[in-house]
Amino acid sequence: MKRMVLLFLLLFAYRVQAQDIVYEVKIGTASKYKKDPTPRLAMYLAFDLLFPDRYLPLQLFKLTGVKKMKVENPADPSKSFVLVFNRRGQWTAMQTPNDTLLVTYKDGAPDEFINHSGSFNKFQYSGDTVITLHNHKTDRYIRKGRIFHKVNKHADKLSQPITIYSNTNWDLPLTIHYKQHPDDDEMNVMTENFFNDSNGNLILDKTISVGRSHLVFKMENGLPVTLSTFKQRLSGVEKLVKESGEKSELLNFSYEYFEKEKKTK
Repeated sequence: MKRMVLLFLLLFAYRVQAQDIVYEVKIGTASKYKKDPTPRLAMYLAFDLLFPDRYLPLQLFKLTGVKKMKVENPADPSKSFVLVFNRRGQWTAMQTPNDTLLVTYKDGAPDEFINHSGSFNKFQYSGDTVITLHNHKTDRYIRKGRIFHKVNKHADKLSQPITIYSNTNWDLPLTIHYKQHPDDDEMNVMTENFFNDSNGNLILDKTISVGRSHLVFKMENGLPVTLSTFKQRLSGVEKLVKESGEKSELLNFSYEYFEKEKKTK
């Protein structure tokens, strides 16, 4: 009996240890930096918190010198907005028809969100860890490479959802799997695929079961000028496109730029 109990404990210990290894490998290995990039990269985390479905990947746009990015929705102007940037390339505000949300910075890192109601999200830092405080809720994110991954604790570690990245540096192509259970390769909550097509468009496929949103960014000089979104229905193990909506949702992008600063002797 004692031998059976010991064997069970050993198997359980191996299970936990193996899960730790799987978690670390699948989440990716952080790149080595001479200078800590966490404050700079936390700007993208703040933006992802504002757009949790991540349909606007700022990490993949060349925003140098951009002062404003205007995103217009011809079908529904109430969904149009403007992103405002500073000369350091940090987004500082999102202006909508009804409100303006500001993000303040401290020591080069996002500090808090502010809108017409006041401050509603605070950021704290400890090395590669970012902690956000929102409505008395605390979330913790750890940087791996150029990606921040949410690592809130779960009561049952063996059944907690995990996120698997094909790389952690936003190198294309990039695949992100959101899984309900680490040992289940079939039941992904959602899969995101980022890649460039043969026409130079940036593609984002967001797949849930047999449904897919096919996002096509038409790019010029590293920036999107339009975003067309098609709804698709998939079939087969290979997830081939069975049906695709002919009419797409459309967003138009336009830009304002900072004037180049004149160098003084």
